[in-house]
Amino acid sequence: MAQLIHALLASAVHENKNLMQTVLAHIEQLTQDPRASDLQDELQVLRRQATRLVDSSLEVLAIYHAGLDADDFRLDYNTVPLEEWLLELQAEAQEIIGERPLQLEALMDSEVPLYWIFDASLLRLALRNGLHNAADFARSRIRLTLTLLEGRLCISIEDDGVHYGNTDRGPSRPAASGIGLLLADTLLRAHHDKESGRHGEIRLERAPELGGGAFRCLLP
Repeated sequence: MAQLIHALLASAVHENKNLMQTVLAHIEQLTQDPRASDLQDELQVLRRQATRLVDSSLEVLAIYHAGLDADDFRLDYNTVPLEEWLLELQAEAQEIIGERPLQLEALMDSEVPLYWIFDASLLRLALRNGLHNAADFARSRIRLTLTLLEGRLCISIEDDGVHYGNTDRGPSRPAASGIGLLLADTLLRAHHDKESGRHGEIRLERAPELGGGAFRCLLP
């Protein structure tokens, strides 16, 4: 019975994802219609919301197909060329930003090795939550960085909007949507290094240079 329920839920999520993709396609068509020239801002808001719903569905389906429990995930580990992967992440971020006037940059620290082993597809799904959040709150800049932190690969999405957490440096913003953050955290924790015993993790912090939020994914 439990397996049947899981299968039905996955089927429902898949169907909802397909429906939202259809809605998204219609929104894209409307943006090209001259009659909607005065509604471009509203259409872009709808486009972002529909895209986030599709992405959330993809995250749920990824977790379902990989294994419902993070401890039993069947990860597809790859030896990933990091420079190339960062460029792909930058292109994905630009797609999410769309027409908004935000400056986007991607930086890789010189100490980061050329390759790292992880499930590239699942990690990109996890990062989309942070990309959407940065695009929603950034005032003018978003920065993607690859660094080494505590001996782990750290992928950061930073912006110059309000930051996470309560400090004396001004207002703070809420974390990314609960379900999206939970899914992203599950995808990160599924990455496990047997030698060190460490799992991947997500940290929500204040960006030291840009002053806004920093969505950090650490891989073991």
